[in-house]
Amino acid sequence: MKTNPEIQALQEQLVRTEAKERLQSAINSLQRAMYDLEVYADKYDNAGTDYDRAKVINYAINHLYCNIQPNLRIDLLADSQAELAKLEVSNA
Repeated sequence: MKTNPEIQALQEQLVRTEAKERLQSAINSLQRAMYDLEVYADKYDNAGTDYDRAKVINYAINHLYCNIQPNLRIDLLADSQAELAKLEVSNA
């Protein structure tokens, strides 16, 4: 079954736009993460003991693992990569 070329072009553009938006979302999450890590760096600088510094590093690791990784939505980036690859194959 053939698809209307205009509809096909709109669907392809939607895939490309969504991929760009997902990439931008990951960039935004990483930029927020940089700010958060700078806060931990300040806390590290102000820590009075190595024990306190170790706790700050632990909090930073926890923040990276629990908050940043899930917010990157790597799964959505992978979906977009697959959809773009599928477009390339269908247009070949």
